[in-house]
Order: sequence, then C-alpha cells, then structure tokens
Amino acid sequence: MNTSRNYLLALATCAVASCAEGPVGYPDAGGEGREALVTLSINAVLESPGTTGTRALPDPNPVNEGTAPDYKVTDFWVLQFTGTTDDAILATAPRYYKTSEFESNGSVISVILPPASKTYRCVLLANTHNAAFDAGGLRDVATLGNLKNVSLPVQQVEDMYNKGNGNDLLMNGYIDINSGTTTLPCDLYRNVARFTLKIVNSPGSGVYINSVQLCNVPDRLSYADQLLTTVSPRANFIDLSPVDVLSPALAPGDASQTLHYYLPRNCQGINPDVEQPHQKNQGAPANATYVQVIGQLADGTPLRYRFYLGANTTTNFNIEPNYYYYLPVTFDGPGGSGDFRAENLGRVNLADANSYIINPLPAGTPQPTYGVPVAERVNNFWNTTIGSGVKIATEPTATEWVAEVIWQDANERVINFCTSNGDVTPDNTSFAGTGSERFYFKPAGPGAAGNVLIGVRKSDETTYLWSWHLWITGYNPDEAPLSWQADKFAYTVPGGQVHHYTGGPWATTAYNNKFIMDRNLGAASGTRGDGIPATRGLFYQFGRKDPFPATNSSFSAVTLYDINGENGKTGSVAIPITAQQSSFEGAVKDPVRYYVPGVGDWLLTNPYDGALWNNPAWNPISLTGKSFFDPCPPGWKLPVIGTWEVFALNNVNNPGAGYGNNSNTAGWEFYMDNILKNAWTYYPAAGYRNPDGVGAMNSERTGGYSWSSTPSSNNGWYLNAFLSDVYSQLTADRSYGFPVRCVQE
Repeated sequence: MNTSRNYLLALATCAVASCAEGPVGYPDAGGEGREALVTLSINAVLESPGTTGTRALPDPNPVNEGTAPDYKVTDFWVLQFTGTTDDAILATAPRYYKTSEFESNGSVISVILPPASKTYRCVLLANTHNAAFDAGGLRDVATLGNLKNVSLPVQQVEDMYNKGNGNDLLMNGYIDINSGTTTLPCDLYRNVARFTLKIVNSPGSGVYINSVQLCNVPDRLSYADQLLTTVSPRANFIDLSPVDVLSPALAPGDASQTLHYYLPRNCQGINPDVEQPHQKNQGAPANATYVQVIGQLADGTPLRYRFYLGANTTTNFNIEPNYYYYLPVTFDGPGGSGDFRAENLGRVNLADANSYIINPLPAGTPQPTYGVPVAERVNNFWNTTIGSGVKIATEPTATEWVAEVIWQDANERVINFCTSNGDVTPDNTSFAGTGSERFYFKPAGPGAAGNVLIGVRKSDETTYLWSWHLWITGYNPDEAPLSWQADKFAYTVPGGQVHHYTGGPWATTAYNNKFIMDRNLGAASGTRGDGIPATRGLFYQFGRKDPFPATNSSFSAVTLYDINGENGKTGSVAIPITAQQSSFEGAVKDPVRYYVPGVGDWLLTNPYDGALWNNPAWNPISLTGKSFFDPCPPGWKLPVIGTWEVFALNNVNNPGAGYGNNSNTAGWEFYMDNILKNAWTYYPAAGYRNPDGVGAMNSERTGGYSWSSTPSSNNGWYLNAFLSDVYSQLTADRSYGFPVRCVQE
C-alpha cells in the first residue's frame, strides 16, 4: 500500500537561466542569501482516519488510496520567506509551476539559500489553477503572517473543491531550508477534511427522515492551512443548505443513504467532561460543526437531531484538514429521555414569561405546536389587592376565556391557533380555553417572521386579563455557549450572534459567562446595513411588559394588522393614545394603549418605585433579578445599569459611518472589548417614543437609547447615544418609550 504519490518537478532550462540573473526588489537578492538549484519532490499525503468510537459498523473503505482526482497535483506556487516566524518577509517573488510542463525535465528548481545562521521557509500552494494568483490572492502577501490570512470564501460545498477541473482539491505544505539544502521533499496536505454521513433507518424506527443540514461551517478556508496547525482561522460561521435525504422522506426500512462533504478546518477544542455520545451536545462549544437531521413521526410530529463532529463521539470537537471523518447514524426510534442529540418538536410547553422567541422550522418540516401557560400570569397578578382579587378559576366550573391577536406588525399570517395536538381549524383566528389550560399556536410556515401581541380575555368581556409578545424570528440566542472566553466577545448563533462586553457587571460574578443579544428585542436584524426599520425593534415604557412599535413617520410608516395580515381593530392608527397616567390594572387591561402624561411616570401612584422594572412586592424578585413585568423571553432579562460602561470610553468603531448621521443606517458600532478593540456591536439610532402629545417618534436617525431595569427615584436609568455624545448611564422619565436589549439570566 502506498502512503504517498511522488511528483518530480523541475524548472525548464530557460527558466533556470533567467532566474540566475537574480530576483529584483527582495531582501536577499545579491545580499546575504545565495541562489541555488535544488531538487524538489512533492508527496501528496494520504488523508488520515479522523473518527473513532462510532456506534455502528465501520466504513468499509475509510481511506482513499490516493488515486482519486482530489489527490492530483496539476499546478503549484512556491513562496519563500526569510524565516519561520510571522514577520518573515518574502525572499523572492512567488513562482508558479504547471506539473505537466516539468514532469519530464528533471526535478531542479531555483531557490534562495540562507546564510549558515538562518533558516528559511518554503511554502507550496497547489491546485489554484491560476497563473495570475500573485496579482490576486497573493497580492498583499509580504510576510509569512500575511499568508496565513489568505483564504477562499465558502458558502456551499462546491466552493471547497475545484469544480470543473476534475474536482481536485487545494493542497498546501511547507519545508524549512538551510544553507546546505540540496533537496526539497515537501509533503502536501489537502486544505479540507472529508466527511461521510451514512443514515440507516431501521424498519421499526417509526421515524421519517426529511433533510440533513451541515451547520456551523467556517465561511472560509485557508490556502496555507498547514501553517495554522490546530488554530482555526478567523471566520464567521454559516449553515449549508439543507439536503433532502429522499423525496418525500427516508421511511423506516428504506435503503441507507450516504452523503459526502468537504469541510474547512474548525478546531473548537476538547471537553473532557463528556462521557457518553448522547451527552456530547451538552458540552459543545458555540461554533462546533454539527449535522442537523430533520424528521417526523407518522402523525406529523417534527423531530430534530444534532450530531457534533470531531475525532470521537464524546469529547473532541476538532475538524482538521486531510482527515476523513465518518459518521454512521442508525435510527432505531425517535430518541428517548436523556439523549440530548434528539429533540421532539411536536409540542413545546413554554415556560411562564411575558414574551417568547419562536423559530419556524425549515420548509418541508411540520411546524411545532407551542403552548403558553395562561393561569400563572393571570392569577399571580389579579388575585392580589392591586388586581382587585379577580382570577381565572381552575375548578370544574372553570372560567371560559379567549386568546386572540391584538396586533401584529406583519402584513401576512404569522401564526395559526391550533389544538394541543397541532390541528389547525379553517377559522383559527382565536383560541377558546377554560381554566388553567394553555393556549396553543404554531408558526404559519417556514418564512413566518414578525412580532405578535396576543391577549387573553374572559369570553364575555372586552378587556384583557394578560397579554404576551411572540417574536417570530430566525434568530435563536438560546443557542449561546455555556461560557465565554475572556478575549472573545462575539459568538455565532442561528440567525446572528450573542455578545459580552467588558467593565461594569461583566467584570463581576453577576454577569460571569452571561451573554447579551446582538439586537434590540423584536428587531428583524442586528446588522447595520439592513436599515433602522429592521434593526430598531420595539419600544417600552419603563416598567411595562408590553411592546409598542414605532409610530407612523415620514421616515418609516408603521401599520398594525390583525391575525390575517389585514388592518384589524387598530386600523391604520399605530397605537391608541391617552394623555394621562394609568394604574397597573388599567395597563394590563388595555396593553395596546400608550400613556403620555407629558412628564414623569406613566404609572399613577406607583407602589414599586425602588424595584427593578417595577417588580411587585407580592411577587418576590427571582434569584436572577428578573421582574414579574420583565418583557424578555424565558432565560433572559433586562440589563442593569453599568452594562454599557465600556461604550463611554471613546469606544466607537467606524465613527464616519456611525453616530446620528440622519441616514437609514445611522447608529453606533461600539467596541465591546475596549483594549483589544477588535469586536463591536451595533446599536441603531432608533429614536424614542415621546411621553407627550401623540407619543410620536423623536430623534430617529440621530439618537439611540436602551432602557436598563434599574430605577432612579421616580425615573429609570438608560443608555444614551446622541450625535457624537455617548452616556452609558442617564436617567429619564418612565413615560418615555425606549428599545431594550436582553441579557441572559
């Protein structure tokens, strides 16, 4: 069995003669180095098995023996540097060779040999198929460190091999030389790993497999990957497009299916605490690559499986190029309790909260059914002196109630009310319930997105007992890692990122290993270029649980809709306005109404002035400091003052494009790390809703604001950014409507 394939390569006689004149403009030309002819041989190194301890039969052909097209070397570049450290500079211009031109002419090429006291490094890049690569990809390479950063963008599997050129692969390698070097035996390694997934669906599994998707894939691969060793290049992470396993599905007992992929380097480390394969998901780093399998049961109940890649099925999360990773997965059933790889998405009973993040599943997959607990919030509020002692009865003669959409900001269906079994009736504009029952809904489809406010009222009344905000989005901050690194501030999650900052509570145990969302609550995006209407999110008066959209303005008109995406009871008027204060009871009954007393608090006779976000005394504040009226989803809460301390330290990135520049993308890109200054987060110039008049928008495109949960006398503390001034903490009247951004509990 051969372990390599040798290619003897040489420079044509005329080329050697021209090199003898000496390269121009490089440090060793005519200097301390000397030009010499050496023998070059290239070994295309076979890939190594990368996976051990699989749960099924081993791959019958785990290693390709080097005869496939992806082992062929057709051309290569030689780059020579005056040392082995990142600051080593090019000793001569990069040189390009075609294998076919020199295979029959010997094996001699020209290099610059260093003096006796030095070591030079020669780097080979193979299969670029581009004789002008030095004028493109290598244009800015002056040092060995520069070369490490030269990468190929990746958005799909086809980007990782030379499609149309025999499907061969980029390869690279290096060898160090000294003053006495006469031969250059250089090993070349493929720039990608090979991954094979084999799916076996047992006859009695009861599972129907719909699609497979590779997730958390680096969006670039390095041309000189071998210089990186186990360090992954800086990259963002993408999810490749889902692949249908079999149309319409891989049913129990169908023939096994095998899928092949190439993957860039992604070394996310080892977690020694994982002992069993079914626990690997719990210990996964944030950006570790995994396979997501979407399936369903015969009754349509959706299932999701995640299998993390690496050198074993437990502790290792590293993917290294020139390795072969083989994962055989056998489905014997839907997955039992305690197996964290399997997730039954049929019915999700949501935790007690005032808002929820809902992620629609991809096309071709049934949407989960979500159940919202009703009696907990209703009775905790109304069965008190402040709530007049009213409650939902849970006895056999239970209270009848109705859940309905009060408003949504999308002009098409976003949710469908349904039964607990997920059945959607033809006329599902509301949900009729009794007692302590939950109300149930599901996303209207894979592309559903928007904000929905749902209220529950007694069936014979028009005012509401409580209301809930649904944020239908592809963003899932709940996929944040279990902990953060001190010098890494941005972490990729589905649909965006989560962050942490320096200073303030981030430097204490209060926020240790906690993350903050990369966008305002309710925002469609956290990316500046998507514009303020997409990034501003929703607005909140201090202490209120219910959101308010921006008002109509010349900049961005906002209209609210009913459940069908039509102008509903709120019509084209964004929000009803009352020019006076309200009681807590009044605000709960009419969650869509905005109170504009002019100055001061929107709340009449506030009994909770000293509590975070007006937490009531009858509901002791949680161990995490989350208030009963907190508008954030389960697992998240409003930040305390001091969260943005680092922003006030002359800490704005890209000020030319930032500040309140009166554009659709106005805002601030704040550095999160201050000292390193290599990671930033975007806060849009979303403006605020006025506390007087008609509650209109003010300071759009010039001011950015964000409430904290911390009160100050009769006011509230908030982040203020206006034009070129940034204040990490100021106080404002509680009747102002500011955006909020949630931090982990």
